[in-house]
Amino acid sequence: MKLFKKKVFSLEMGFSRKEFIALLEGQKKLVYQRDENVIYFTMNNQRALVTLGEEGIRRIASAQIPLLFVHFDFSNMAADEQAAFMKIFLLKFQRGGG
Repeated sequence: MKLFKKKVFSLEMGFSRKEFIALLEGQKKLVYQRDENVIYFTMNNQRALVTLGEEGIRRIASAQIPLLFVHFDFSNMAADEQAAFMKIFLLKFQRGGG
């Protein structure tokens, strides 16, 4: 199964920008260069562009959960590399729940 077949899309992620960047800097699988809110990932000499968007709060009953819009652009990456990238990305940036 290929994850996220579209070349350009956005995800709402349950992180603050600060938490996302801490996870990014702590992971060792994905090669990247960061310029503020723009992150260039390289996989097999192909590039993916990830842009950190607006932060917000998701309210569920009395709980407040951070929300970060993350935009992906795989225009310069083949489908196989995109699928491999997203598999690793989702493993490194998933949040536990219970």
